[in-house]
Amino acid sequence: MSRLLPALALVLPFLITPSLAAAEVATAQRQVDAQQLDAAEATLETHLARQPDDSEAQFLLARVRAWQGRPEQALALYKLLLQREPDNADYLLGHGQALLWAGQPQAALTSLERAAEVAPDYLEVQQVMQQARAALTSPVSATAPLAAAPAQRRHELELSARQDWLDNGFDNWRSQRLDYSSTQPEGLGWYGALLREQRFGEWDNGVEAGAVIALDDNWTLQPEVGYQPSPYFLPEWHADLRLQRRLPAGFLGAASVRRTQYETTRVDRLALSAERYWDSWRAGYTLNVTDVANAGTPIGHDLALDYYYQGLSYAGVRVTVGEEEAVEEQQLITSDVRALSLQGRHWLDDRWALTWEVGQHRQGDYYTRRWLQLGLRHAF
Repeated sequence: MSRLLPALALVLPFLITPSLAAAEVATAQRQVDAQQLDAAEATLETHLARQPDDSEAQFLLARVRAWQGRPEQALALYKLLLQREPDNADYLLGHGQALLWAGQPQAALTSLERAAEVAPDYLEVQQVMQQARAALTSPVSATAPLAAAPAQRRHELELSARQDWLDNGFDNWRSQRLDYSSTQPEGLGWYGALLREQRFGEWDNGVEAGAVIALDDNWTLQPEVGYQPSPYFLPEWHADLRLQRRLPAGFLGAASVRRTQYETTRVDRLALSAERYWDSWRAGYTLNVTDVANAGTPIGHDLALDYYYQGLSYAGVRVTVGEEEAVEEQQLITSDVRALSLQGRHWLDDRWALTWEVGQHRQGDYYTRRWLQLGLRHAF
């Protein structure tokens, strides 16, 4: 018996330590479930001081720090975890979420796309990929599941020029735009543009401005206005209000109303849209119902299909059919339209991108218009 007690004294710590470690991680998880993030962080830090290589505790601590609004500190832990298990879909997802909340949505897509390859049926990976793309294309993305995670604001500036060639004796068109946008996941976003267009030998100048307001995790409101001080063919002003709802399984739904005021008439439009994101694809459809004062109610359909590659670079096709109003020599006309265009944005690195668009638009029997647009975009 005297020999057994010293042996037990040596073995007992090794028997107790694993169960104690599991109990500490379980305690931290209960604290997280109760949204006691500070307490959970303290529990995990104490535990990791004794067992610094516990991957389960490191993973939970990384998520806690991201939920506390410190995604940069979470990224250091995810780096260690991914060094050990580079194909762990949970770690890749968490790494992508932390990058998104740190204001690096394009970098987030690299981890998320890898997670989608490893676990193609992982629904949450698809949802966060959608949020990362939305964070770069609009100011709407999801919040952290337990606490708001502030992310850096992203600004983008684009200078573009467009040339339109018309047949049937119509003069060609030209236009230039300077677009600016400021986005932040779960924050207020805004955008604006300066524009000038030449048609029929005349130049029109104008400005546009809008905002995207996240009402909650799923609803966003987007008001927009435009104004031309002395228009010849552009409208005097327009106002648009769009309400968008994020739906399960990568779907988005939206409705918008728009009023456009010309010198001689007014145009009201109702647009109903549906979008779906899955894997590297986005598909969209919009029904446009337009009320032209004293000129009928044209109905049009817009279809879109985009393929994303290398983060947020994409190429897409747009198709328009139905009826549409157009301005010809200061007269508003309505006619059948058929339009097809290809467009895209190719990111050269994290800051610079080239944008492009080519297309053809048939405006009833009036003319066929073909165009080319090129732009240079800078993120900062």
